[in-house]
Amino acid sequence: MAIAAVLVSFALPAFNNFVSQRTMAARVNDFVLAVNYARSEAARLGGVVSVQAAAAAADNEWGGGYCVVAGNPGDCDAPVLRTFAPLDDATLNGDGALDGRTTLSFNSRGMLMLAAGADARVELCGADADDDPGREVRISAIGRPDANELVCFP
Repeated sequence: MAIAAVLVSFALPAFNNFVSQRTMAARVNDFVLAVNYARSEAARLGGVVSVQAAAAAADNEWGGGYCVVAGNPGDCDAPVLRTFAPLDDATLNGDGALDGRTTLSFNSRGMLMLAAGADARVELCGADADDDPGREVRISAIGRPDANELVCFP
């Protein structure tokens, strides 16, 4: 019994870290999915489609949830194509050209509608250092997202 207790005391923290990292990966994958979905719908519909923050806050523009909408309406009312739930214990913050922006629009060719050469990034960080590493999503000028690890709590 004592051996089992010692083994569990070692395994539990590792399991909690594993679950935390899988949660962070799922959250960033949802954002990448939203970007890819918006790009494909823009091409399919032949017009602008946007990823729109639902409840933006300072330094957490996308953490309050977001949606994919036809056009560029500035909110998550109608016509919503898909919605994504808020992140309760993490931040999803725009950085670079996306700092303070609450809309990512894609034209009919699936290209991100930002100034040429803009450094478009979104950073996902957990509530504390136990959630490190976080994730960073870079969106290229042609609209392609790329996710990488990010150290949030150095």
